[in-house]
Amino acid sequence: MSTQPTKIIAIIGGGFSGAALAWHLLQKPHAPLKVLVFEPRPTLGSGVAYSATDPNHRINVPASRMSIDTAHPLDFLEWLEKTGKSQHDPDARQPDGHLYPARKVFGQYVAARLAPLLEAQHLRHIPSVVTAARKTPKGKWGLTTQAGDIFEADIVVIATSHPSPRPPTELAALERTLSAATHPVLVTDPWKPDAFRTIKPADRVLIIGTGLSMADTVATLIARKHKAPLLAISRRGQRSKSHSRTPTTAIGDFLSPPASLTKTLLQKVRAAIAAHPDIPWQAFLDRVREQAPEIWSALNHTERQRLIRHLRPFWDTHRFRISPPTENFVDAAINSGQLRIQAARLIKVEIKGKHFSITLQHRNGHVERLKVEAIITTTGPAHNSILNSQPVLKSLAADGHIEMDSSGLGLHVTTDGHAQVGPNKDSSLFIAGPLARGRFGELMGLPEVTAYAEKLARTISTQADRSVLEDAASLS
Repeated sequence: MSTQPTKIIAIIGGGFSGAALAWHLLQKPHAPLKVLVFEPRPTLGSGVAYSATDPNHRINVPASRMSIDTAHPLDFLEWLEKTGKSQHDPDARQPDGHLYPARKVFGQYVAARLAPLLEAQHLRHIPSVVTAARKTPKGKWGLTTQAGDIFEADIVVIATSHPSPRPPTELAALERTLSAATHPVLVTDPWKPDAFRTIKPADRVLIIGTGLSMADTVATLIARKHKAPLLAISRRGQRSKSHSRTPTTAIGDFLSPPASLTKTLLQKVRAAIAAHPDIPWQAFLDRVREQAPEIWSALNHTERQRLIRHLRPFWDTHRFRISPPTENFVDAAINSGQLRIQAARLIKVEIKGKHFSITLQHRNGHVERLKVEAIITTTGPAHNSILNSQPVLKSLAADGHIEMDSSGLGLHVTTDGHAQVGPNKDSSLFIAGPLARGRFGELMGLPEVTAYAEKLARTISTQADRSVLEDAASLS
């Protein structure tokens, strides 16, 4: 009696997006599946976001809203209580009872959920980087790793992370001339281990960017007993907003009908908030977040570009909220006068001995010159360099399998997650996680990434089932 052939699914990238997809694929598969996850880190599920070792880098939403499974939204919270992790970090629990544990703890939770699948050998972790992915003569995929090994797969899923932040033009040339062991110090990737090792407590620091990464940077420096002044700048000088001090539930409707103009959308949101002054604004923004895919799909290319150019900075600061423990670090530094946050841009920087001589232009036109011993960039991902950010993406782009979405936020994908180039989709190549953001508008928060992983898992499982039936029919 013949057995059904096993379909091999290769997931490139083992951060949360890839780990969640693997977990959902293997819950109750119909067709026999073997899932390979290519991830150079020693464990699956952490990625850039949840591999941070600093205990002051915390999740930005309560643990009760984070889970690998939308059908069990309290899974992470229950795991924290069951394992006792919630008792080891008293600063995580807030007066309202919500928990904001360290990010690395969430990574440990995801790894724990994957452990049984690894032990049963349904899931295989390959700790290597994929350098190329090409179609074989048989129509399958051949994946080449950095070690020179070649793996074959029926379906490939790109679940890699965002490209690293790109330093401002004024700093790019200096980066190549500085030694990591000497002063002044330039940190262009604050997420690297020991990124701040050579920054001394007495070093004056310029931080470029004022969002969540800036807040994490300040928390780390303060926890390291940093004493010197900190200056954080961005074009608008906006900080990430706080969570509501009172419990909120998403409210409002921004789809009846959906706005076709960015201006109209903004007016609808403002009107809803103004009409209910007794309800925290976070409740309305949470509803916008829920309805974001439909809101985004109603906008044409011109309006999407207008939204990205004019509203995205405001959306990001209201949507990606700071955790209360991290906010306490930032507020204390501001109140003590150690931290200043200003609307300005860097227009000139020079190395003068062991310090930088920098020139800033403030939003009001005022020019300021000052000296600092360290510069840290905390700007967002370099979306426009996605195709060149990793060898495998270069390989796929060169062979015509992937392209950028017209929004510039991610890769071009279909509504069901297939990679798309022009009008054509590749039925055996999928894009998972935030790299699919261009199609859906909002795909950065963990709840959205989880829901999208579940959707992809259903699509891939259905496709695998159909493929098995077709293979069986061809053999009969």
